[in-house]
Amino acid sequence: MRRTSLILAIAIAIALASVRRVEAGAWGQDKGHFFLSMQTYFYTTDQYFDCHGNSHDRGGRFNKYELNPYLEYGLSSRDTLIANIFFDILTDDASGSQKTTVGLADMEIGLQHRLYKGDVGVAAIQGLLVIPTGYDIDDDPRLGYGRFGAEASFLYGRWFKLFKHYGFMDLRMGLRQYFGYPATQLHPVITAGYDLSQRWQLMASAEMHYGLDNGSEKKIGPNVLIQPNYRLLKLTLSARYRLGSHYSLVASAYSHAWGEDTGRGGGGYVSIWFSF
Repeated sequence: MRRTSLILAIAIAIALASVRRVEAGAWGQDKGHFFLSMQTYFYTTDQYFDCHGNSHDRGGRFNKYELNPYLEYGLSSRDTLIANIFFDILTDDASGSQKTTVGLADMEIGLQHRLYKGDVGVAAIQGLLVIPTGYDIDDDPRLGYGRFGAEASFLYGRWFKLFKHYGFMDLRMGLRQYFGYPATQLHPVITAGYDLSQRWQLMASAEMHYGLDNGSEKKIGPNVLIQPNYRLLKLTLSARYRLGSHYSLVASAYSHAWGEDTGRGGGGYVSIWFSF
């Protein structure tokens, strides 16, 4: 198989897996309270990053359309249950004809435990299980790795006041391990938000998926390999509008700013938040 075709297959495969994330934030939910986000998500690229971080044309365009319900529920004063579901429509025309895959991607179920809560800061730990939903990894485009995984994270959040308005910082350091061929990944995330007014909040985040080069390639066809050691830096800018005390609208734009053996590109998403 030509090297270019292999790299394209790598870029397609990793573009699907690189944006999965659960982020309850360090605060979690109080007992009996819940938070629900209904998000519509779009990603597109016609480029990829090679193993040295250089950008190249793919020879076609990959698109992902996603519906993403995300739920947090307070089981106790310290423990929050997390559930994340992804329904995807994937299209790719790099082969010369458009191919489409539709279905449920990997689900994520987690539990967050609050270690400490002070006047302005909070610390927590989180465990997460990645559950494949029975799709076929021979599909083109693929919905995921088709492997169970687990992630352990430490989270720290802090409120602050600046120019008479409030803001927050939320830090997370995660380590993800799959039960199979994908490499172990470091998963740091930093998110900041600032209230521009009573209703408007501006948020920004930087998220890294950093493969540790301890995975082996997985062959899924006569000429297609899954590259497990990708690295990706994703930058996101969001605007939140509070409709009331329990509802918000959020619009975001993001970019794959840097990577190795993964898709470039970017997109946006719109979500509505409910909290009770």
